[in-house]
Amino acid sequence: MSQSQQHSLWSVSQGEAISMSIGPGPRELSVSEGRLWLTLRGALDAPAEDHWLEAGESVQLPSGSRVVMEAWPQAAFQLLVPPCPEVIRRQAGRAASQPFWKRFLASSSQSSQPLSAA
Repeated sequence: MSQSQQHSLWSVSQGEAISMSIGPGPRELSVSEGRLWLTLRGALDAPAEDHWLEAGESVQLPSGSRVVMEAWPQAAFQLLVPPCPEVIRRQAGRAASQPFWKRFLASSSQSSQPLSAA
């Protein structure tokens, strides 16, 4: 297995298997080249899941899960971190509360108060 630092692209050679723990937080595994066989470890109440992914396909991986991957015959993939919904909601709420131009004018008028003579 090798990883290109420039694009965070992982490659898997023929006959190579990779075992990986996911987290913290969920991830999206996206196949860039080739074909990948991925097994998501199961639990007592849920069987293991097998996924065959080809270039352009992706799968969501929950935080804390464990996967085993093998290329058929070789593959390249990215492990992506989705944006945090809490941060997105907080930013959207702040932006909706008051338009930028009102915040800008309010801060400008406060900084341009004339100085009083002592």
